[in-house]
Amino acid sequence: MTHTIPFYQSLRTKAAVLFFLAFAVIVLPVNWLIFQKLKATLHEADGQELRAEAEKIASRISLDPLTIPLPPSGYLLQVNQSTPTEPITLFSSPDFPDTNAFEPTSTYSLIDTVKIVHLKKEVPYASAVMVSLARSTSFVERQISQMQNYLLLANLFSLLLAGALIYWAAGKMLNPLQRMISTASQITASKKMGRVDVPSTSDESQLLAKTLNEMFARLEVSIKNQVNFFASAAHELKTPLTIMQTELAVSLSQTNLSTQTILASQLHEVRKLNRIVEDFLLISQLKSDSLNLRKQREFIEETIYTSLKSVKPLAVEKNIQIMLSLHPNGGTTAALLDAEKFEIVLKNLLENAIKYSDSNTTITLQLERDVAVAKLRIINPTVQAFITTEILKQEFQKSNDHSHGLGMGLWICDQVLQLHQFEFKLRCENHLFESSILIPIVEI
Repeated sequence: MTHTIPFYQSLRTKAAVLFFLAFAVIVLPVNWLIFQKLKATLHEADGQELRAEAEKIASRISLDPLTIPLPPSGYLLQVNQSTPTEPITLFSSPDFPDTNAFEPTSTYSLIDTVKIVHLKKEVPYASAVMVSLARSTSFVERQISQMQNYLLLANLFSLLLAGALIYWAAGKMLNPLQRMISTASQITASKKMGRVDVPSTSDESQLLAKTLNEMFARLEVSIKNQVNFFASAAHELKTPLTIMQTELAVSLSQTNLSTQTILASQLHEVRKLNRIVEDFLLISQLKSDSLNLRKQREFIEETIYTSLKSVKPLAVEKNIQIMLSLHPNGGTTAALLDAEKFEIVLKNLLENAIKYSDSNTTITLQLERDVAVAKLRIINPTVQAFITTEILKQEFQKSNDHSHGLGMGLWICDQVLQLHQFEFKLRCENHLFESSILIPIVEI
């Protein structure tokens, strides 16, 4: 049985998601702090450049004669002279922002999107001059925006690349587990179970493989002991049951009517118990791969008649008619088979048909043939509808949890017919359950 895990539940996906979360929680905040530091550095560098330009302009200002150089393109200049009452504006560029700060500062100030520096120049024999130089922050903000976009793209690319690498690396690490899963899914409970390959990784996957193989070895021993126990118990029970069945059959013909009823009931139960023991013995042989078929040329019709004779009491008990329909051309049909084991298969199929049919109904047993193949069909009416009939071939599968038996009858049939290399099919349609067997025929 092959098991698959949805993509979103796989360990590879979980490892990639875990990396994404770790990246988001750790790396992204760190990158945000770095971006804030770079942003402050760019503004500081822009302010220093603005101050250097202001110092350059201040060095060229003269009051006698009054000389004020024009600022470079993109700059705004205002020059004020200090007086005892209030400053006198000597020069002001158009659109220079309104400011009441006329004290020199070591840094810059911001008014809306304009950055301003104030620089004081001492003039001999006159009041000091305050030089204020302003410039729009659009250029530096553009640089910061570009840097932000670059960082976002770099983080996104590195996140996707690292996630892909993590996903690939996780797949490589999980390859031994995938191989173990693939091998283990094909291992079935038997006396000789397979083993998973032990990877040479010296990690937990190697330890898991060794542990699984040790578990399979223990299961083999347990299964072997169970099979041997079933075989021994079946052999031990079969002999006394056979003796009891024979003695009851003899006594039944020699007693009065009142005693015959009791003995007939006991004989019926002994036969049922004997049948269960035979099934246990057959199961143990199938499980241990020790069932040997003694195939020879047999007539299928004879095994059918023998099987019908065995299940007749059960059919009479439920007042069920079994309609036998043989091939219209007459004659007999020969095939290479083990008559005893094939008869067990037919009895199982007929008993199932009787068990799951209502009283006062009819079961059809048909035998058809062509040149090379004979087809044996058993059709019985059933109240229960089956969605999947093939599952009934598995061990301990019953159509009804409250029905009698272990649910091994169809499994036994399937296993025995596989050994015969006969094709066995089950289907249910329109409340008719059909068991069919395709049998290669041989010349008489």
